[in-house]
Amino acid sequence: MNMDNGIFAFRARIFFVLLMGFPLAAHSESIMVGDIEINPQDFSASLDSEQRMAKCLSCHGHHAGGDIDFGPDVRFGTPALRGMGEQYLKESLNAYQAGTRTHKEMSAISAMLDEETVNFMARSFAAYIAPSMKAASELTALAEKDALFRRGQTIARQGISQHGVPACIFCHGPLGEGSAAGPRLAGQNVTYIESQIKAFVSGSRQTVQSASMHPVAAGLTDDDIKAVAHYYESVSEPPVVAGRVTEDN
Repeated sequence: MNMDNGIFAFRARIFFVLLMGFPLAAHSESIMVGDIEINPQDFSASLDSEQRMAKCLSCHGHHAGGDIDFGPDVRFGTPALRGMGEQYLKESLNAYQAGTRTHKEMSAISAMLDEETVNFMARSFAAYIAPSMKAASELTALAEKDALFRRGQTIARQGISQHGVPACIFCHGPLGEGSAAGPRLAGQNVTYIESQIKAFVSGSRQTVQSASMHPVAAGLTDDDIKAVAHYYESVSEPPVVAGRVTEDN
């Protein structure tokens, strides 16, 4: 063997061993989300907390409420993140990185995040305070006058036994406030809820929740999905004073 080639091969093996001991470099190219440019430097640990969160909040709303933070007529399907648990948020970002969950912008953005940043984002968004639930009297009034709300409420509380659909409350809480078994749905926007139920049906979302959610979603008609989404969007109060838990709390 030529000595130069041998040295080159030796160095290549050393480089490979060293490389395998460290995480691969994150996605380094900027992307556009609407008219907002996002690049890896936006999430740098050298920035203060507000700066690191700024680009995320520019899409997810000033109070992490998604579409509703931008007004009642906004229907982009950007999810509310307030009220979500830290572990669920972390798993979601990891799923985008792994490709078990896909979204044009979020798949690219998640690839910009290292483990520390994923943990930071999950912890920060979990600290946002979710709006309170509407009073029982308000929910009763909605059910009396709004047939779509009433249908969604029935599915959420009772399921659809003939289609093998259990009640949503078993995993998502009495009013969709979330539990250890399932994320918060209360106050989430219709467009996002519909898209995620359909993602479970199509198999494009293959996360830890997929095994339990696929048969549930498959048992819902399009009208059922609209009703459930409308119900959960309607059960919480408007997020007028929703904010973030401070360090003092």
